[in-house]
Amino acid sequence: MKLTEEQIEFLQKNSKKHQDLNVLTKKCFNNDELDGRSKEGRAVRKYLIENGIKFNTKFKEKQDPIIFSKEQKDFIIQQAEQGLSSLEIAKLLFPDKRVGPLSLEQRAVLEVIREVNPEIIPSKDGGALNTYLPPKSLSRIIKKINDSCGLHLNESKLNRQYIIYAEKLGIHLSNSRFLKIMNNYLDLSDRELFEQEFVRLTWDKPDLTADEINLYLNVCKEIINLEVVSKHLNKLNDMFDVADDQAEMSVRLAEIIKAKSSEYHQCEGRIENLTKKLQGDRGERMKNKSKENASILSIVQLFQDKEERDNMVKIADMQRATVKKEAERLEGMAEWKARILGISQDDAI
Repeated sequence: MKLTEEQIEFLQKNSKKHQDLNVLTKKCFNNDELDGRSKEGRAVRKYLIENGIKFNTKFKEKQDPIIFSKEQKDFIIQQAEQGLSSLEIAKLLFPDKRVGPLSLEQRAVLEVIREVNPEIIPSKDGGALNTYLPPKSLSRIIKKINDSCGLHLNESKLNRQYIIYAEKLGIHLSNSRFLKIMNNYLDLSDRELFEQEFVRLTWDKPDLTADEINLYLNVCKEIINLEVVSKHLNKLNDMFDVADDQAEMSVRLAEIIKAKSSEYHQCEGRIENLTKKLQGDRGERMKNKSKENASILSIVQLFQDKEERDNMVKIADMQRATVKKEAERLEGMAEWKARILGISQDDAI
């Protein structure tokens, strides 16, 4: 559809006065039923775009998805590690655009961050990679159990006992000390190992006391320390091999390696002692609990035995009453019938 000369002249004179596409279309064609979606509106739009005339419209054109390069993704991760939010990073990446909350640019940056930390939520993504966010949904908790323990639990097939396990683990993962320790680990591999060890050790123990949870946290910290010391030892051994021809350096490295080895064994000892304490304390508590359960079972058994005896006595009394009733009936028969039978009531009973 082509515009007439009069319509073009109208648009040239009134496009600054009326910048809304719907209003321009209605006045240009003198028809209040038209809007920017009609063929007349599309013709007006085409003319305005071709002549560089700005206009407003409620219709928003669909934007193409944003695809980041590897360098841009690395930049996003680096800035997130420094504590910037997805909105702040998006503003850095797109300085020529007006980037706001929930804009396409901000959401695209957030998706990149979520590849590293799936737990991140949009309203709290400042320092997204440095802040541990405990899982809230049952499905996320079960996934952590499966990842940490090599299991294949299915949320839809869990019985009540395993649901209790998962729910209790979710509470443990929101423990204030657990969160503090997790957020103190800047190395993501250390954080992941700490979390997996804690999940592996506690997921099937819903009866843990607060003191036992703290001891398990200490065990997990010692496991991380053990791995850190082991890494240091490996580096020192490599340096010792390189400095083999340097006597003074070799002696110094040997002393450091000896100190690190001692630290390694001390760490192993602490883990062993904490584990024994946990197993002993919890084992004793579970043993006492078993005794209590056994006592209750014994009482129930005794009660059932007494109830059984009472039932047997009751049945015997009922049988005796039935026999007596039958004997009385026989005794009431004619005397000659009783003689034929040759019995009395006492004999019958």
